Amino acid sequence: MLAYKFLDADGRAPFTGVPWAPRVWVEARGADMCRDGVHACLPGDLAHWLTDALWEVELDGEVKRSTYKVVASRGRLLRPVAGYEVAVRELAEVEAWRSRDRAVLALGPADAGRRLAAVPTLAEVATVGAGEDEATFGGRAAVLASDAAYTALHGSAAQAPFVAACSAGHLAAGPDGDQAAFDAGYAAERTFQSAWLAARLGL
Repeated sequence: MLAYKFLDADGRAPFTGVPWAPRVWVEARGADMCRDGVHACLPGDLAHWLTDALWEVELDGEVKRSTYKVVASRGRLLRPVAGYEVAVRELAEVEAWRSRDRAVLALGPADAGRRLAAVPTLAEVATVGAGEDEATFGGRAAVLASDAAYTALHGSAAQAPFVAACSAGHLAAGPDGDQAAFDAGYAAERTFQSAWLAARLGL
């Protein structure tokens, strides 16, 4: 089975620290989700695991599917996914602008909303959004947009998409903070991110 595996900058699995090398089989005792096995993901799961490097991986032996991931008793790296580093940075910028747009909706027609809608750069989104009152619904959305913009410019691959998913959840939850609606909004944005990245990379 072909799937995808994220590794850190040193070629290690981010959670276990196991080193990986191309074409070398990594063997596990079994395929036990989150306990033992070679963990990977499918294109629809990508946004949940973003980190430094993305590889195509071949899975063999026992293979199990779960929410957001797959696990197998053995696997080997085939090739790095070409263009991933550029694409994930592009995704961060896309998500920062989507967070800005959600903040504009949450702020409404007030001066703060018009001011945030008019900024032409992510650096300005980061500055303008940070000045809003986080205790209000609109202000919280603006601060999340600021965080997404800042991390898109200066953070790791995973940070801006995570903040943006929180932004989507916040807007979906509304002023009353409905948790089920937040979870649905968050999940929908993660689905968008995975689909965007998979399409951008031709997976």
